[in-house]
Order: sequence, then C-alpha cells, then structure tokens
Amino acid sequence: MSIDLMFQMPNPVKITGRSSSITNAFVNGIIPCIMPKQEEINEVLRILDMEGDAKCAYCRNPHTEWDHFRPLIMKKRPTGYISEIHNLVPACGKCNQSKGNKHWKTWIISDAKLSPKTRGIANLDRIIQSLEKYEAWSNPTMIDFEELVGRKLWEDHWKNCERLHQLMQESQILSDQIKNKIAQGIVKKERGKVVAPPLDPTKVSENNKLKIGIIAQTQLRAVLESNRISEDVIQLLQTNNYSKRTFNLNFPVLKAIDHSQNLINQKSDGKGYSRYYKKPITINSATYLLCSQWYEKDREYLVRWIKSIHKDSAGS
Repeated sequence: MSIDLMFQMPNPVKITGRSSSITNAFVNGIIPCIMPKQEEINEVLRILDMEGDAKCAYCRNPHTEWDHFRPLIMKKRPTGYISEIHNLVPACGKCNQSKGNKHWKTWIISDAKLSPKTRGIANLDRIIQSLEKYEAWSNPTMIDFEELVGRKLWEDHWKNCERLHQLMQESQILSDQIKNKIAQGIVKKERGKVVAPPLDPTKVSENNKLKIGIIAQTQLRAVLESNRISEDVIQLLQTNNYSKRTFNLNFPVLKAIDHSQNLINQKSDGKGYSRYYKKPITINSATYLLCSQWYEKDREYLVRWIKSIHKDSAGS
C-alpha cells in the first residue's frame, strides 16, 4: 500500500474555526425548551408514518436525536422559533449535519453532501409527503425576542457575542505567531537538541530617524500592500478595538472604500475632520483608506507591529 494511502495528518485546528459554535451557544442558550407530552410525541410519529417506531424523518434510518424542523438560527441571529414538539422531528446524525439551517424541502432533494437524495434514499416521495403533513399540522411558537426582553438587554447579549468573536480572531493571530515560532525552532536539530535559528536583522532599525507619519505612509503601507497579512488581521485593522489596543489609535487603521460614495467624505469623521490619507491603499484587490492620526508618542506601537510582521515573514 502507498504511504500516501496509509498515512494522513490530523486536520489542523483553528481557534476561529469554532466561531459558529459560539454563535450557536448564544442562540441556544436563550431558547426555551418545552417538554412534550407522550401523546404529542405519539401524534408526531403517527403523522410521520412511523407509529411506535421512531426513525429519521428525512431518510428512515435509525434516529439518534430530534432535529429542529425550522431553523433556530439564520444570519447569526435567532429566527424566533423555540425547542418544542411543533418544531422537532426525529433525525439521524447524517441528516441533521447535512441539513443545517436550510429549508427541509429544498435540502432533502438537493445534491448537498449526505442529503437523502445524494445518499440514494428509497421512497423519497413518500417521505416528503409525510413531512408535508407534519408541516401542515404543526403550529410552531414564533417569538420576537427583542420586543419581549427589551432592546438594551438584547443588544448587550449580542455585544458579548461579538466581543468573544473579536477575541477569537485576536487569539488566532497570536496562535499563528506562536505556531510559526515553534516551527522555526525545530527546523534544525543538533545532537538531538532543538536549535532555534537566529532571527534576521530588522528592516526597520532606521525608524528612530523618521517621523512616525513617514513610517506609516512608507513602511506600513508597503507591509500592507505586500499581501502578506492574513484576511483575519485585515478585518481586525478595520476595527476600533484592535487599532486602539495595538497602535493606540483612536480610529481604525484601515477603512474600506465605498466606491458609490464621495471619497472626500469617507476620509472624514462625523465632525468633518480628515482622519485618513488621501492616497488609497490596495490589499488583495480591495481598496482602503489608511489612517493618518499618528503621533510621536505612539511610535513604539507602530514600529513594534512592523517588526513583528518582518520577523514572521522571515521565519515562514
């Protein structure tokens, strides 16, 4: 057997790969769960043509769980449905995983991976008919959560969710830096001991002689336009929190250009003061404005960030 067939590396784990789990937790954590009565469960099974023998409502294989027939989450926000017998059908893991938050009928006859059609499930027309009967029978609860709990409480909940996503993005950047440094340290071995390779001299040693605005318009611009910065970091550079914490700026480092709007207006803040350089910056075919609000007292923040990019690039 070929070594390629015998060996497979585990899938690498990314912190940001758990983003959907965080969103799901913030939705499911507030969704009421109403326990059904036995007669209600029996009624659902009867409607689905599986009286006394619960099976997956979508493929008729043995069921492992009960699936939300109508999705609880759409566009990262609650739909208003809750966990109740009027919105739950027995399902197997394959169908539940494949269906996700898609509409059941669109999905069941789609070519999606693990869908009943893709898996060649028999009697699909009959299965669809039983699901249509369930859909017509059920009268699910629909709640306007924001109206019920009040705007402030609702907005505070989602601000917490966004803070966690932001922290995950920042943690991913730090994780990548640590991973790269560890990789650098094991490229060379001597007598069974790991020897870390020497770092290349920094390319920004002359920064003490330059004004910070010049560094931003030359070296920072060059680093950003080199397309060596990950998309996650580009997203963070467009946020107030990251820009303040990393560069001590009061405005995002980057501002995406809206080509349908006046460019001069986009350079200014709400009071009409210009906060961005006139010359656009291009990163991976997208155009941005670069913040112009740099002060000498914050030189170390900018120089340190540029140095970190050069070091990571030298070690990659």
